Amino acid sequence: MKKSDMNNTPANRTQTKIGAITIGQSPRTDITGDICPLLAPNITLQEYGALDPFDADYINQNFAPGPDSSVLVTRMRDASQVIIGEEHILPLVQSCITRAEADGCQATVLLCTGKFPKLKHKKMLIIPQPLIHSVLKKLADDRPIGLLVPDESQIPQAESWFSESDIQIKVRALSPYLESTLLEERARSLQQENLSLILPDCMGYSITLKNQLQTLLKTPVLLPRTFISSLLNELYGS
Repeated sequence: MKKSDMNNTPANRTQTKIGAITIGQSPRTDITGDICPLLAPNITLQEYGALDPFDADYINQNFAPGPDSSVLVTRMRDASQVIIGEEHILPLVQSCITRAEADGCQATVLLCTGKFPKLKHKKMLIIPQPLIHSVLKKLADDRPIGLLVPDESQIPQAESWFSESDIQIKVRALSPYLESTLLEERARSLQQENLSLILPDCMGYSITLKNQLQTLLKTPVLLPRTFISSLLNELYGS
């Protein structure tokens, strides 16, 4: 059911509005195009983008990662990729959470698998990373997982974050936002690693990519955007 068909939803079904916050610009049609068809008919997403007020030149000049930054890779409204430092985006993400709650959203979800410090919220706030790490730790059973990250510069921080969660990884870089012919090469490089499963570690990775990985590697794939869709249905679907 399309989100635009909300008026056709039975009158006795309670509508639930979820704030969906991207660290890039909204609307994130690349993500919602996969997520929305999977959601229960009573759930609607209201999008907020941390970078909505800014253009690419301003972002590149003012939000670039520093030498000690956690690096985040995200998408602009025109589908271009930008790389930003986490410290620049946190106040903007906090502002989006506050706005979503003021707009009547019953929960808020971050469309990012990065590591975030504690953020202020009055309603439920869903941050994917700790949830995904908890599931992976149980499923991996002391075997490594294959990890994809959008940019080479993110590999050291990924190794650090997953080490903190006591999860072994074999990591490769593959941008979900740039035209790439590297998928088969990255998949082949993971074939001999005795992997328990694959995590494309960014909300930007699509269902199409998940299906390609499963075909190439014959290994289970946990995709963050569909994982979050299932969680929203479990919590709020009717």
